[in-house]
Amino acid sequence: MWVEDNCQILWQMLNAKAKMRLPTGFVEYLEVGSPSEIEAGRKHISSIDRHLNELVNQCGWQMVSDKYRRDFSGVNSENQVAELFCEIALCASLAKRAKKLELRPSTGKGTYSDCLFNLNGFDIYGEAKRYVDPWPHTERIVESANKKIPYKRSVSKTPPGEKADDSARPRSIDLRSKLRNVPKQLPDGTLNILFLFHPSFGESKKYLTQAFFGDSNFFKTDSGFVLEDDGLFSVDDWQNISACCLCRVYPDSNVVFTFFWKNTRAEIELPEIVCKELKS
Repeated sequence: MWVEDNCQILWQMLNAKAKMRLPTGFVEYLEVGSPSEIEAGRKHISSIDRHLNELVNQCGWQMVSDKYRRDFSGVNSENQVAELFCEIALCASLAKRAKKLELRPSTGKGTYSDCLFNLNGFDIYGEAKRYVDPWPHTERIVESANKKIPYKRSVSKTPPGEKADDSARPRSIDLRSKLRNVPKQLPDGTLNILFLFHPSFGESKKYLTQAFFGDSNFFKTDSGFVLEDDGLFSVDDWQNISACCLCRVYPDSNVVFTFFWKNTRAEIELPEIVCKELKS
């Protein structure tokens, strides 16, 4: 079996049942698609194994296996594997910078954050989320041309009473819906960062700016955001999130922290020294 021969840390983390029959998520990565897709899938799985090895070196085998064995042994889709990849890559990247790192600490709310790390003397809880942008794959049929073409995408929501027949709805609407309950994954009264992975052909930074500050901010500069009622940062529950960070990760690299949005209504402000340390 390819995983057993090439990904020793990951293989050891699987339970006995998963070793006998590899979970569906891994099968989709390793056995489904064209030869180039299968090769790309193997590259991603090898990257997970590398990041796991880094975490084991920092946190010890017991902590890493206790936190991830069940998830890896039961992944039932390629998307679940990708989400785990982002979480583990984030934790491995933070472990290289932080003085300490705890995996999946309790929030005191019956939930668990993805990590707790200490950077520049500050204890910070982190939560990783990955959302793939489906646009422009959503298509409409143009009768005059008798073919399918991608929908355009609206910048802001359609005014009440109007219907946008020729464009997909703004990405910000979907992101606000998906992210609304994230505060439940982070404790209260602490420094908290939401780390977001958003693979997209569109403008991820602008879509997320709209989600956090409101649709009117699509064309605003980095320093000119104005919080509107439709922004997530205006929601009271979101006051426990100090900042959000757009991240990128590739199979052969660590996580890159590309942009921070500080929550202007946060209970605890994220120190600028933390942002600079992560982006350095």
